Amino acid sequence: MATLVRHGMVAWLAIGASLLAPLGYWTALRAINGRRREGEPPLVRGHVPFVGVAASFGRDATSFVQACQAEHGDVFTVFLAGNRMTFVLDPLSTPAVLKAKQLDFHPISDDVLAKAFKLHQPRTRIDLEEIEAIGRTRLRGERLTSLSSRMSARLEQLVPDAFDASWSSTQLYQVVWDIMFRAGTEALFGDDTVTDDLRADFEAFDEQFPLMVAGVPKALARDGHEALERLTRAKLPGNDPSHWIRDRQPIIDTLPAAERGRLRLPALWAIHANTIPATFWSLYWLLRSEAGLSAIREELAEVCPSGVPEVADLDALTKLDSAIREALRLSSGSLTLRQVLEDFELQTESGRYAIRKGDRVCLAPFITHRDPGVFDDPLTYRYDRFYSAEGRKQFYKDGKRVPLPLMPFGAGSSMCPGRFFALNEIKLFLAIALSRWDIELADDPEPPFEFGRAGLGIYPPAHDVGARIRRKG
Repeated sequence: MATLVRHGMVAWLAIGASLLAPLGYWTALRAINGRRREGEPPLVRGHVPFVGVAASFGRDATSFVQACQAEHGDVFTVFLAGNRMTFVLDPLSTPAVLKAKQLDFHPISDDVLAKAFKLHQPRTRIDLEEIEAIGRTRLRGERLTSLSSRMSARLEQLVPDAFDASWSSTQLYQVVWDIMFRAGTEALFGDDTVTDDLRADFEAFDEQFPLMVAGVPKALARDGHEALERLTRAKLPGNDPSHWIRDRQPIIDTLPAAERGRLRLPALWAIHANTIPATFWSLYWLLRSEAGLSAIREELAEVCPSGVPEVADLDALTKLDSAIREALRLSSGSLTLRQVLEDFELQTESGRYAIRKGDRVCLAPFITHRDPGVFDDPLTYRYDRFYSAEGRKQFYKDGKRVPLPLMPFGAGSSMCPGRFFALNEIKLFLAIALSRWDIELADDPEPPFEFGRAGLGIYPPAHDVGARIRRKG
């Protein structure tokens, strides 16, 4: 009898545990990942406490966000790695987000500086706003001309010297990476700055940058953290740095010596991390477009008869500009984030929503970039999609003009100050490469995107592609 009682108790305990386990799981999920309050957007909690939807978002952010949009509409909240993020996807509602006084970009940028560059609370010790202002004034207009000329001079040296007159089989992304990294680093930071160690450390840091920004334990991104420490000791700037770098230096010098290197690294990362893959995609898709390549070659011959583009010619290369913007449209995975400073109601095209203090509001331009209501046949590369002989081309949705149809560089207070230089860099590389090289792509399938960089900018290719290149006689 005692044995039967014991077996019965064990059975009931097992049954009870099987019933309580799901209850405990759902209780934990609700307690950690939150619940939807009245007036708030639909909430996508995910299935793992704290982690939320991080795994699905990391695998393919575009497909995940599109699936949420199909189920919940243009405004919804997701729980992602400890953060509540409210997505606003209707492009007609973008101005409402950018103008909301309850939303601020500075907490987002400070979080990135702390996690990825180990710069904790720099605004309390240095005038970051002055550094940002220097970037806004030195990286556009007439002041940009000298910097673009420095970039052009280095590309004019590096591109022809990369290959000789006989065909060479190579990997296209690696070629672009090597040339753009050296040219861009030297144009900004000066001569004698690029070494094999700097290249290797930057690649290691950049590869694990997404993990570091996400705040994963240091042990899971050890290579990135170790590369960061070595990069802080790199000899930057070198001889004859650009005016932008020189103008920043007096402010940086007010920091303790150990931190000066850390504040230089965001500039190094910013000029390469997205520009290099954007240059690759711009070249790759042009080479795959017979009509596009022919049109760009004709434009280059007309605007630059000598075959060597002058910086003053870049604005006249309107078809090339369109081809680059189309590549940016297809390859961008960037997010525009704002921190919510206080509870408020956000008015969008689809309704009014209660937004919590401490949450983040997120614009996902890659959804607009692939919206057939804005861009006809959005998954197809069209080199002339953004070309107009009468000025900037306009795009519409539901009969209304979309104010910001293309946002690879962010918008508002978080718009990248280096966007004009980045476009000039890409134009210069393409113009010089197409005038100096014969290029044939290998018969390889188009590489997929490396989705591990979701939210951070331009997706690199998941793998390289073969090509044959020779220098023109």
